[in-house]
Amino acid sequence: MKRAFVSICIFLSFLGCASADKKNHVSEGDKYQLAMEFNNFGASYVNKDMIDEAIVQFQRSLVVKPDFAEAHNNLGVAYCRKKMFDEAIAEFKLAIRCNPEYSKAHDNLGFAYRNKNMFDEAIAEHTVAIKINPTDMEAKRNLELASEEKRVYEKTQAYQIASKEISAGNISAYGQYTRGFLDEAITSFKKVIHENPNDMMAPSYLGHTYAMKGMLDEAIRVYKEVLAKDPFNISVRLGLAEAYRGKGFCDEAILEYENIVKTNPNNTHALYKLGEVYADKGLFDKATVLYNKAIVSNPDFPEAYNKLGVLYFQQGLYDDAISTWKKLSELNPASAKTHFNLGLAYASKNMVDDAIDEFRKTVTDSENKDAHYNLAYVYEQKGMLDEAVFEYKRAMDVNSNKQRESDLEIVRKKKESEKVIVTFDKHDS
Repeated sequence: MKRAFVSICIFLSFLGCASADKKNHVSEGDKYQLAMEFNNFGASYVNKDMIDEAIVQFQRSLVVKPDFAEAHNNLGVAYCRKKMFDEAIAEFKLAIRCNPEYSKAHDNLGFAYRNKNMFDEAIAEHTVAIKINPTDMEAKRNLELASEEKRVYEKTQAYQIASKEISAGNISAYGQYTRGFLDEAITSFKKVIHENPNDMMAPSYLGHTYAMKGMLDEAIRVYKEVLAKDPFNISVRLGLAEAYRGKGFCDEAILEYENIVKTNPNNTHALYKLGEVYADKGLFDKATVLYNKAIVSNPDFPEAYNKLGVLYFQQGLYDDAISTWKKLSELNPASAKTHFNLGLAYASKNMVDDAIDEFRKTVTDSENKDAHYNLAYVYEQKGMLDEAVFEYKRAMDVNSNKQRESDLEIVRKKKESEKVIVTFDKHDS
């Protein structure tokens, strides 16, 4: 499971000097400015990983302005960095009390709850964050992680009750693994193996942890050791296959996936991954068969529909591609990518009206340059020149804006030392 991170929100403050005749009068504006300055200092310390110093600055900010929601949030994030989750929860709640619509504070509170195994509370907070800001992809990912961690935690607890053989060390290490504390998890799993060489859970997850860190040689070594003792461990064999793929050893990966499919012919994940490897090797017929088998195994598997449609399209089988992507569109009608692909397939068959209809569904994303270009092209094919010119102009505007943003980013990096980062919301623990 991937480690969760919380995104950074940037607030800029332009600090001036108070005039001499206001020296004896502290206005609300002056308080806010001073609180913001302390907050800025705290953020700069966080960026340098000087968390204790950051905490002091955020606390100073709150002494000046106790209702400063961003400072409460930032102090909570700093506490999370030090794994002081009770203190973090208190600060996130204060931030929300000051500003109930502060979506990142809700998201961060969910993160803190997850680290306390309070998954229902975490799910509730991530849900609120998404309701406030429906475009927050990170909050959506955090909600998925909270739901998955709840499932795994409850499963682990049930297993612990059912089997007295699972060690406390394994439970602790697994908790570190699911939360992304990978170095700590490696140390803990190794300790369990040292204390009990016959333990099978610890080496399995040690391999998974190595793989998540990109230490693929170590992962392969551990996976092989586990499979020598337990050849029917599907999770480990899947991990070994993925590690081989990561190393570029496609033939070895194929062998492992095929071993799984032989004994578990309906394993959707193995079927799909084996299809990917065959597609990478240019063995399209075999890949097509496997993607279709994955869909039969799980008719609600969108990734398989997408890859199968791409495979058909690359081979010029446009009718098959259209049929496949239409099924995918039924699963996810809001997917602009699927509508875009359908537009390409229809355009390839000179079905201009259908292509226009699909491309129109993609240009709701004003930043999608390719969608505008393709819609302009099919307008041109149909002789709708005014509409074509309009879409070409929109595509060029998007391209110009992106270039302008790129130029500004270069300037921003050059002036990074002059920039003041005020608040941040990133989980980095």
